Amino acid sequence: MLKTRIITALIITSIGLAAVFLLPAQAFAAFAVLILLVLGGWEGARLGGLDQPWPRALYTGALVSIGALVYWLQAPGQIVVWLLPGCLAWVGFLLWLSRPALGAAPRLLNQAIKLLVVAMILLTGWLALVWLQSVSPWLVLMLLIIIAAADVGAYFTGRTVGGPKLAPSISPGKTRSGAVGGLLAAMLATGVASLFLPDSPFGPLMAGLLALGLAAISIGGDLFVSLLKRQRQLKDTSDLLPGHGGILDRFDSIGAAAPMFALAVAVLGQ
Repeated sequence: MLKTRIITALIITSIGLAAVFLLPAQAFAAFAVLILLVLGGWEGARLGGLDQPWPRALYTGALVSIGALVYWLQAPGQIVVWLLPGCLAWVGFLLWLSRPALGAAPRLLNQAIKLLVVAMILLTGWLALVWLQSVSPWLVLMLLIIIAAADVGAYFTGRTVGGPKLAPSISPGKTRSGAVGGLLAAMLATGVASLFLPDSPFGPLMAGLLALGLAAISIGGDLFVSLLKRQRQLKDTSDLLPGHGGILDRFDSIGAAAPMFALAVAVLGQ
C-alpha cells in the first residue's frame, strides 16, 4: 500500500509541476478545469448527496460553466474581489468543525448547502491556483512546499510522538503533536525556500509566518473534507488515485490554503 501511494504521489507531482511550469496561463486554466472542476466536481457532487450519474453530470457542468464565466469576467487587478468571498466562507467552514453533527441528516436543505459549499471550495481553489500560476509558477511551488512540509511534518511527528487525538470524531488518525510538527515544518521549510525560489514576494520571516497560518488552515481543510466524507459514510471521495483516494482527497488542504495564499500575495506581496 505504501509503495503504491508513493508511486502515485510521484506521478501526480510530476504531472502537476509539468503543467504549472510548462503550460501557458490559458492552457493551465483549462488543465485545472479538467482536474478540479470536472473530476473534483464529479466527486464533490457525491459529497453533497448526489449519487446518480445525471445529477452529478449536471452539477459538474454547472461548475465548469461558472468557472468559465468567472475567468471571462475577471479583470486585471480584481483578484482580491473574487477571492475574498471564498476566504471568508472558509472561516465558516472551519467553524463547522466545532459541530461535526451539523448537516449530517440527509435532508434536502443539508444537501443543497453542501453542494454550494463544495462548489465554493472548488471554484475558489481553482481560481486561486490559476491566478498564482499566471503571476509566477514559482508561487504555486511555494504553496505546494507549504502543504507538503505540513503533511510530512505532521506524519512523522504524529508517528513518533503520538499523544491526544486532534479531532477524534472526524479524523481519528490525526494527533495534536502531529499538527504542531506540521506547522513547524511548514514554517521552517517555507522560510528557507523563500531564500532560493525566484519571484518570492516574501522574505524568510514573512514567508515562515505566512506558512504557519496557511498550514493551520490546510489542516482545517483536510478535516473539513473528512467531515463531509464521514457524514456520507465514505472512506474516500473516489478510487481514482491508487493509494490516495480521489481528487478531493488530495485537494482538501490545497483548496483551503490556496485562496488565502493568493490573497496574501495580492495584498502583501507587492
